[in-house]
Amino acid sequence: MKILGIDAATKKTGYGIIDEHTGDLIDYGLIKSDLKDITDRMKEICIGIRDIIKDNDIKVVVVEDVPVSRYSNLKTGKDLAMLQGIILGVCFEQDLPCVAYKPSAHRSINGTYDGTRQGMKRAVQKKVAVDKVNELYNLKFNYFERDTKARQSDDDMAEAILIARAFYLENKESE
Repeated sequence: MKILGIDAATKKTGYGIIDEHTGDLIDYGLIKSDLKDITDRMKEICIGIRDIIKDNDIKVVVVEDVPVSRYSNLKTGKDLAMLQGIILGVCFEQDLPCVAYKPSAHRSINGTYDGTRQGMKRAVQKKVAVDKVNELYNLKFNYFERDTKARQSDDDMAEAILIARAFYLENKESE
């Protein structure tokens, strides 16, 4: 059985699949959508998540909770909350539990937050996530503070992997 971690976004949703017994990384990737309409993008992401669940023996889906008040642009917070609801709907449809971690919770469990004000900055958190999965799983993910067409950041996949890993670590301790 496997744990599916999701770092949801309306253009690039990262996912990572962790073995529930060993914590080994099974798979990871991005569900991308370049569609203009937000509802069309959400539908494409929904279908991508459904396909990942159907193609794997997923036991639980773990997402990063949406701290809506953090967004200065309320539309962004609303869109992400809607996407989280869509993911929850896919879980209901597939009869799977869906667990949401606050960003601070999964970072604390993974040991990627150092407790400093600097460590709360988004760019720092993303870079630390990339560095952590590279160290844990011998990957060669890249982080660029500003994505360009020539340099693509892998932080969405790194965060998704760590979200799944947080669930693994938390449940491993309770066995």
